[in-house]
Amino acid sequence: MPHLKHMGLGIWLLVCASLLPLSAFAWGHQGHMVVGALADQLLTPQARAGLQKDLGLTLQQAAPWADCAKGVGLGPRGFEYAADERWPSPACTRFETAQGTKAMQDYARRNWNTCGQPRDCHKAYHYTDVAYQHAEYLAGYVGANDHDLVHAINAAIAKLQGRPVPRPFSIASRGEALLLLAHFIGDLHQPLHVGAVYLDAQSEPVDPDVPGHSEVFETRGGNSLDAGHGSNLHALWDDIPDKLRADAIPASLLQEARALRRSRAAVGRWAQIWASDSVRTSTQVFAGLRFSPDAEQKGSRMWTVAFDDEAAYRDRLEQLQLHQLAKAGSRLAQLLNALYPAPR
Repeated sequence: MPHLKHMGLGIWLLVCASLLPLSAFAWGHQGHMVVGALADQLLTPQARAGLQKDLGLTLQQAAPWADCAKGVGLGPRGFEYAADERWPSPACTRFETAQGTKAMQDYARRNWNTCGQPRDCHKAYHYTDVAYQHAEYLAGYVGANDHDLVHAINAAIAKLQGRPVPRPFSIASRGEALLLLAHFIGDLHQPLHVGAVYLDAQSEPVDPDVPGHSEVFETRGGNSLDAGHGSNLHALWDDIPDKLRADAIPASLLQEARALRRSRAAVGRWAQIWASDSVRTSTQVFAGLRFSPDAEQKGSRMWTVAFDDEAAYRDRLEQLQLHQLAKAGSRLAQLLNALYPAPR
């Protein structure tokens, strides 16, 4: 998932030959539906009623929509939707009606080339790539920009609060804003959609915001890191345990989501605060990993990941995934409860 950003004197960022965003499906459809299912159980009556009025779907049903909309491309006949065969799932089926397909095409059209990229701007809304060495997300860091995940969440919040939606985002309705939030809050808690590792010419991690590096290489949210077994590091973290299903949420996971401390800051700061939490969490993603150059593939620089202890790493991964899914479900519910307050 490449980003280009102007950097300090003497620093340059090498990305793949294509400047188009690489599609990444945080948690996969099932993971997003788990987040939605958790949130559904934590909504207030007011938020549940507002959700049904403005969208007519549960959060579990709505959560995959923004990934489904990635199936829209610009072809000879205009914007057309095609299901992504790499990610077979019945989760998109409910949106593949004539009306639903038209809605996804319209969303992609309105958010196609509005962000300084030649196309696919709506795909760039799903992530931000702040170096994991930081303790927080700040808009001025390399990998952050005005069309990243944090700004996309704030744009959807603005729509639901009745405020103008900031550029470059175009959100047509309250229902579309809810579809986006149901998905983007899940993205915000997948560590590799927020925290990133940048490597120098010796394949050592560096902080691209610190001056003095002659060259810095982006790893595209872990998509350029071969983790073995036919998987890159991003896909490894997307792959939630098979036993975890949206229609059978474990009581322990729901209990953890209920127990999460609620944010006391203003709603407009929540996306940045939660992104900062994910940046700090991403340090655990890169702990115990070493990188070495791999053969270039299709113009993209690749690295091979070596684990200090792969079995221990995978155990830690599964536990951290569960914590992040619980946080995402809890915070999605907290956000909607705040956006649909009880009458005074």
